[in-house]
Amino acid sequence: PEKPKPIKVGIYGYVNNSPEEDLSEVLNRIEEAISNNMFIYSSFSEVPKATLRDKMTQGSLDMETVSTKGWKKTRLMRTVDMIISGSVTKDDSGTTIETTVNTAEGNIILSQINKVRKQKNIKNTAKLIVKNIIDQFPFEGVIDAVEEDRYRLNLGKLDYKIRRGNEFSYMLPTSNSSGKFTGFRQAGTLKVKETEDANSWVKIAALNEGDEISIGDMIVRRRYLEEEKEASKDSFIILARGGLEPDAQPLWGVNVYVNNTWVGTTRSNGKVSVPVRLYEEHDILLSRHGYKPVKETFSVEKSKEVKEFALDVSSALFKVDSVPSGAVVFIDGVEIGTTPILDGTPVNFGFRKVKLSIGGEYRDWEKIIEFNQPEMDYLDDNKILFLKDYMKIGKMAEQSGNIDAAIEAYKKSERQSPDFSRAHCRLAQLSMDEKKDYDLAIREFEKVLSLPENRQIIYKQFAITYTNLGHAYYEKGNQLVQTDKRGAARNFAKAIEKLKVAKQNIRFFPNLQFDEAVHDTYYYRAISYHKLYLITKKSSLLPKADRAWKEYFDFFPINLEGKSSFVRIRQSAEKHRRQIKDLI
Repeated sequence: PEKPKPIKVGIYGYVNNSPEEDLSEVLNRIEEAISNNMFIYSSFSEVPKATLRDKMTQGSLDMETVSTKGWKKTRLMRTVDMIISGSVTKDDSGTTIETTVNTAEGNIILSQINKVRKQKNIKNTAKLIVKNIIDQFPFEGVIDAVEEDRYRLNLGKLDYKIRRGNEFSYMLPTSNSSGKFTGFRQAGTLKVKETEDANSWVKIAALNEGDEISIGDMIVRRRYLEEEKEASKDSFIILARGGLEPDAQPLWGVNVYVNNTWVGTTRSNGKVSVPVRLYEEHDILLSRHGYKPVKETFSVEKSKEVKEFALDVSSALFKVDSVPSGAVVFIDGVEIGTTPILDGTPVNFGFRKVKLSIGGEYRDWEKIIEFNQPEMDYLDDNKILFLKDYMKIGKMAEQSGNIDAAIEAYKKSERQSPDFSRAHCRLAQLSMDEKKDYDLAIREFEKVLSLPENRQIIYKQFAITYTNLGHAYYEKGNQLVQTDKRGAARNFAKAIEKLKVAKQNIRFFPNLQFDEAVHDTYYYRAISYHKLYLITKKSSLLPKADRAWKEYFDFFPINLEGKSSFVRIRQSAEKHRRQIKDLI
């Protein structure tokens, strides 16, 4: 490719690590400044914070999981490649900003601490943070040209900040005994000798015997930490524990800095291996949001030595009630009690997934909350209000054969409900299929598509809504053919318009009933063109109708060829096409 795809980046957010201070304005300014500085580069594209958190909640992913295990094998991979998070601490000397960068493989590629004395310096600090991220990001590219003993990469200094001296790992694909692709292996190292805006020229620093470099082969930029680990033969192991004894537990996500340089982050077992030079004194800093930082001076006398550190926790007192009461409360999947919790229970600082569940006809309440104050109060006017699960009620009514009750349930789903779109899509479908109320069906489908996230197909499952809406407009037009030809023509034209959008987004149709949805998209588009011509007699519509019928037959799903209901539709379509052919 001429240019790699941009890295999809989500800023999860920064947390307040100083409970006695109100840092909400500072947090917002930091996130805004980082966003403004990062997304001027075409190498990155922004994933809105709300979208990122929503997708993480849908996938039952929290920051511990994405930091230690990654999300490469989850649906979140479709949304984001890199997640930025951090914490802010304020003391007499100023504000300390810690930033951590996670990738989909579960690797933390960079963590950094920056000191800001005055708020007006936040913008400059954000520039430095972004610069460091770009300097350390393992950008992937390809070799796109060869010239004597040097090779050109499709990464340059403008959007990727490639510099002379940068090193790249040269990667070759691997396969198993049956020839199936299994991944990549490092075959050598390339070093940048010259940079241009969109490209860089490299020479071979090392290459495995028997391997050759070819145009199209993949390269990955090496990071400072990888080079440092290769240079340091010795290492020691840090074990970080958090909380109060005797209940202290291994602590994930602790960033370790040695001599002011980030060297790693603890995994789920609380451990991380750190490169070190033996017998020398080193300054160490352990930092994690929700815990008090640890600073020490130490030396290591033996490689693989284990050093244990304890971090004191900072926590908030969480008080919560709900309507109705009696809901089970979970923090990050762990049950902590039942509402009302009036005296409060301690919750560690940071972003926590809070869930309340009462069952029955009510939806679970679920939200990511930042615990950043000594007391978090969800009582009285702030208590949690449960919404009835009208989606569940409607499905139960359908299963019992009570379509009217199902329709009434779906109608009650309000705009603030997470199920609003699904419920009103189902309401529209029942109105069209069971009640033949095409006006209501059109109104409800249009209501769902009036939401920007559905209209723009941010949530891919609603691409099929355009097919269903087009179908509803067709049925309404067909209903009016004998009594209101102008109204019928208007509805057929609307059907064509909506089905055009559906046709452009077929790749987003859900796997369940994918073939049926594809069939309906092409069929109702063709029959709408056909009947619009029969009503208006506009000659310009004839070739369009003919082409639409041709596409219907060209893209008829193989899996539907033996199904009787679709065989009948296809036979009818063949008659319609012959009718059009005779008129051309």
